[in-house]
Amino acid sequence: MKPDPISINEQIVNIILDYINNGIIAIDREGTVIVCNTVAQKMLGEGQHVIGKPINSMIRETELLDLINSSQDNNEKRLTYHNKSYIANRISIFEKDTVIGSIIVLRDVTEMDKISVKLKSCEELNKELEGIIASSYDGILITDGEGKVLKINESLLRITNLTRDHFIGNKIQSLYEDGHIVYEPAESLARDSKKIITGIQKIRTGEEVMVTSTPVFDDDGNVIRIVTNARDMSEIVNLQEQLARSRELSNHLRSEFNKMLEDELRSNGMITSNPEMYKILGLARRVACSEVTFLIQGESGVGKEVLAKLIHIWSKRPGAFIKVNCGAIPQHLLESELFGYDRGAFTGANKEGKPGLFELAGEGTLFLDEVEDLPLELQGKFLQVIQDREFIRLGGTKVIKVNVRLIAASNKELRKMVAERTFREDLFYRLNVVPVTIPPLRERKEDIPLLVNYFLNKYNNKYGVEKSLAPGLLQSFMNYHWPGNIRELKNVVERLIITCSSDIISDVVNEDILVAKQNVQLRNTAGAGESAAPEPGHQSEEVFSPLKEILESVEKDILSRALKKYKNSRRIGRILGISHTAVLRKIRKYKL
Repeated sequence: MKPDPISINEQIVNIILDYINNGIIAIDREGTVIVCNTVAQKMLGEGQHVIGKPINSMIRETELLDLINSSQDNNEKRLTYHNKSYIANRISIFEKDTVIGSIIVLRDVTEMDKISVKLKSCEELNKELEGIIASSYDGILITDGEGKVLKINESLLRITNLTRDHFIGNKIQSLYEDGHIVYEPAESLARDSKKIITGIQKIRTGEEVMVTSTPVFDDDGNVIRIVTNARDMSEIVNLQEQLARSRELSNHLRSEFNKMLEDELRSNGMITSNPEMYKILGLARRVACSEVTFLIQGESGVGKEVLAKLIHIWSKRPGAFIKVNCGAIPQHLLESELFGYDRGAFTGANKEGKPGLFELAGEGTLFLDEVEDLPLELQGKFLQVIQDREFIRLGGTKVIKVNVRLIAASNKELRKMVAERTFREDLFYRLNVVPVTIPPLRERKEDIPLLVNYFLNKYNNKYGVEKSLAPGLLQSFMNYHWPGNIRELKNVVERLIITCSSDIISDVVNEDILVAKQNVQLRNTAGAGESAAPEPGHQSEEVFSPLKEILESVEKDILSRALKKYKNSRRIGRILGISHTAVLRKIRKYKL
């Protein structure tokens, strides 16, 4: 019995349909599935028994149904079904001129879309990389694992003065062999050693180029690329020269600034070369223009008022600097002095009333010295004024607003007073916004010669004399612990200027100041540790030497110490009040 040709053809068609990667669905005019290959079944999420079923019962996606039910054929339509991307085609089946069904071809392009996205991302990344290479100011050269040049940028041509034809398509080694570069390429060394190589390459045109070649490896450790960076050495040299000039200018400006700062500090009575003091002054200058409250602490006589005046000057406030010593005003008058009073406020008051110091310091600075002496009952009102920047005079009803900068000072430990409940904690924290503690003079030994010289000049001019301190006595000053700090030093120098009969103030100091030799003896007996303080009432016999020897000894000692500290003849001359040529002459004279 011969096989039925129609049956064989159907089997062949079914086999072909099942081996096609696209989904194929055929439906009759009523929408019943008459053909559905295996790929289409998977796409629809159906099993094998789909033949004879209405297509509408299996498909819920409107977009695909619209395509199936359409009466028009189309070449290609993109749609999404079950979270996958498809390209669909609809072809009508005719019998004579009548449509008896249609065929839907579905092509899964989900993976293709993913690849397309990745390809686009790679293209964008490659474009970005091309832009980076092209815009680099340094020359860039990329070779493959065999040394063949794949890519260069315009900067490389500028730096080497070579053309693109010298590089592209050629091995980098040929540049060396043809004499375009003098030394073996760093690229070749990096490829052979599999390490980063940096060196100087000389071009035949005379340029010197700093090159760094970096190998790139695959997963097996083989060199697949060498990236070489090139930089013109002449540009580096120019940059170094510019940097040197900038540093020289910076040092000059710093020197000029330090000179201006030193002159400004001296003109306002602040004499120091102490690093800790410079930190305090730097902080004060930085925040002087703000509205914050300063709290200056330190022993009596260290210069708290001088620092407060400097802060006021640096703040550039248009108002006055007014000082109030809280310990010098009777407590029952302190409130009226600070806040003022209106007419008839109390018996004995001025008939017209009186403005307080807060008002007088408006737009300026109010300096409260010995703030620890503020009575507790007044501290609350004082705190309120600081917070609200307003107050009412004694006996008055009008609110007075003030814009005043407040600086408080104390020679006591306010934090300890807060713990002892003798000073309000809330007021302390209001005052303690920017706290500074000025170190005592015994911790600023380097300032003693400067202060002595300053006060000597000041009182020599005041009293019309020309007296100086013998080196031995200056050393005695350095070893003394100065319980009264700068105020005590100032008074001692003035007293010496007035009381000493000789122009060279040597051993005799005064009845209550220890002489140099006795001070040394006491230190020797005291042993290591703190220097022994001078004992009042002691006086030694005055010993004289030829005046010329004394003067030369003093001059040599002062110059020697000045040289060690400043190492600059102009600055030494400015400090000592003589020309720098005179300083150089004396340095040669004493062979310093």
